[in-house]
Amino acid sequence: MDRDEKIKVAITAGIAGVILLILVLYLALAGNSGNNKEDEALLDEKITEYASLLNSIDNGSSDASNAETSQDLATTAGSSSSAGINSITKAGAKDSISGNCFYETTEPVLKDKYKNVAFNATNFLAEMLAYWDANNGDAVRDLAHLERYEAMSYSLKGTNNFYYYGETNEEGLPNGHGAAVYANNQYYFGEWANGIRSGAGTWFAFYPDYNTNVVKEHMFSGEFAGDLPNGQGQEHYDYNQQYMNDKDIYIQNAIGSFANGLYDGEMYLITVNNNLEIKEWKGNCYKGTLEMIPNSSKDNKGYIPVFTNMENSDNHMWMPEEKTKNVGVSGMISGGNLVK
Repeated sequence: MDRDEKIKVAITAGIAGVILLILVLYLALAGNSGNNKEDEALLDEKITEYASLLNSIDNGSSDASNAETSQDLATTAGSSSSAGINSITKAGAKDSISGNCFYETTEPVLKDKYKNVAFNATNFLAEMLAYWDANNGDAVRDLAHLERYEAMSYSLKGTNNFYYYGETNEEGLPNGHGAAVYANNQYYFGEWANGIRSGAGTWFAFYPDYNTNVVKEHMFSGEFAGDLPNGQGQEHYDYNQQYMNDKDIYIQNAIGSFANGLYDGEMYLITVNNNLEIKEWKGNCYKGTLEMIPNSSKDNKGYIPVFTNMENSDNHMWMPEEKTKNVGVSGMISGGNLVK
């Protein structure tokens, strides 16, 4: 349907609505006991006038005054104008571009009141590690959200140091299997080597219930070396839907290879939007820099395609080029010393 036909449909709908309104008024007047002949004659005249105008539109009349009158009537009747139709079309086209950037996470914020709350780091971490080894992740989460556990993490605020419970070497450094807590409500459960996270492990950042952040939980599970994700692994996020916006896309899972905490190599992503619609993607990254899809180019906004939809190879994830660098597990505290 071309533009003229769309306008004609809108005008026709508007005139039909006005004619209907006139007929209703006519019936209302006809029901009055003091039947006014002059009003009836005027209504008959107007109905004839609008009918004539409708006929001219059907016959493709290009009379400017008629077109203006008809456009006004269509607007008054609440019909879609040609501008409205075009805006709907553009919105539909935009939906095919699957987001412009990842949601940028921020670290959990703990209340200052925790500086006065007592805790026993050894006992707390021993309890958590027991639940973790029993595959009871829900219990670990419940403990991490208790005030006394958040107070333990708060005591490390502003440092990259940690409390630890588990196996140690001759020097008393974490070595083997154990659990640690850091600032910002971060925890690690897994393998260690001479005081450094090394081997298979799982890291969490638990966001307190009183935070109004879109993220509820941030996790990485996989291989560690040098106190950071190195090797194969999976990053995972859980979100508060009420705080999700309609502009960002949100990583739910990032699966692949990691180098010093950054995406490195082929990556498989699962993303979710504020309607909880899930999409799957694949792409390549080199030491934290997302690579542009081969044989592609920037769009007119300077965005580049970096991931391809697994179900539709013509659908890509577009991002500003400056957002494609240093992509990885954000906010993880590392390089600290054991607090005894």
